[in-house]
Amino acid sequence: MDMSICPWKYGKQWVYSITYDEALSDLHQFAIPLHEELGTPGHVEVVVSQIGITRNIGNSTFNGLRHMNADELNDLIARGWGIGSHSWSHQTIPPEKVDLEIGQAKKVLENCIDQSVILYCAPGDNRNMAPHVLDACRKFGYLGAMSITDAINIPGEELFWINRTALHDHYYPPFFSAFDPYRNINLARSRSGWLIDYCHCPIEEPLHPSKDCSASQLRERFEVVLSEGGDDVWWAVPEEVLSYHLMRRHARIESVATSPGIQHYRVHLDRLPQGVPYQALTLDTRVPAAWCRAPSVIVDRNRQSASVVRPGILRITTELKDGSDIIFGPAAL
Repeated sequence: MDMSICPWKYGKQWVYSITYDEALSDLHQFAIPLHEELGTPGHVEVVVSQIGITRNIGNSTFNGLRHMNADELNDLIARGWGIGSHSWSHQTIPPEKVDLEIGQAKKVLENCIDQSVILYCAPGDNRNMAPHVLDACRKFGYLGAMSITDAINIPGEELFWINRTALHDHYYPPFFSAFDPYRNINLARSRSGWLIDYCHCPIEEPLHPSKDCSASQLRERFEVVLSEGGDDVWWAVPEEVLSYHLMRRHARIESVATSPGIQHYRVHLDRLPQGVPYQALTLDTRVPAAWCRAPSVIVDRNRQSASVVRPGILRITTELKDGSDIIFGPAAL
């Protein structure tokens, strides 16, 4: 087989995402303008019972701040952001409450933003990643679940325990650690991993230094990601990365025909779970050197450009469906 699937979209070497728990309206002060300035997407985790109202959850540091309303959430989607469920109430979820906290939360949030919600983000701590919670996530149609675990994510790992790195001024004692704009970047880069930061609502000074970073620290982190990542980092919303995980995991490539003048492949996606929103793959194919002079390819009868990544290797990133045909070669073009 001369065709292979790249570990990450566009052939990038590692991936970066950032999530903002609670979806607070004060993100409009600093975080959202910074994303707009840099042209990068973000992601918010919505406490569904609090959409559009002033936060009032236990003894939360963020009580008194307003949660985004439906218009604000849809505005973020229009800016290229993603939306995840942070449960119904942000409380510890017992087995008898999963229908409300996991199922109803998903349904109401989807009605609010008029699109599917495929990611659950555990509120509070990893007690809300208990087996009965994750079983409910699968039952109600989520495709992944994000934890609070300081580690990167490697291609092929479990998607119902996605790790996130705390982007905070410092972490709780006795595990104190100061803000580090380079945290986990070298690890993600060396292991071709997916690094997800999480914080809440960065402003001039963090409301809680063990739950948030400052606006200046957020800028510093982004500048380091972009400078250290360069052309090798794919900055994407978690839904797109999760979709690529699933596409890569379930796609089967069949070699239909190979001759001196043509290479014909068919991609099978019959094992892909329902509801995957982004169905693109980046594919590398070994071809004769002469085909690289004017690289092109036919995907489902539509001509697309291809790039030469090294001698004799053509790369395409393309939307696919079950049974998509991909044809290389002068005889086909």
